[in-house]
Amino acid sequence: MAADSDVLISFLDTDLATANDLAGDLAESLIGDTSTLSVSRLRRDPLTQDFGATLAIVLGSTAGAALAKGIAKWLARRQDAHLHLKRTARNGQVREITLDGQPSARIERIVVDFFKD
Repeated sequence: MAADSDVLISFLDTDLATANDLAGDLAESLIGDTSTLSVSRLRRDPLTQDFGATLAIVLGSTAGAALAKGIAKWLARRQDAHLHLKRTARNGQVREITLDGQPSARIERIVVDFFKD
């Protein structure tokens, strides 16, 4: 990861073409909902011609709750998605969670807790 405040989001159990589509859809949704986020797409393999199936998000100081809400909202709409989130906390600990697309307030709470240090 490029910085301690970065979050990497990838898509589990998904072929590259589908993951690429999901990454684009999630990126558009997050940017539309939360204009303060910096979202970049990364390629799994630099030799492929995809746009990037992994998202790298740089968090501002108050963006964690907004990002959690955006992810929960997107997962409620895309119940076929399986997200893997990875970040480094301020204390240097690498934190990871996996989420399945299920409409639930619990998902938002889990993601909010994931962003707390």
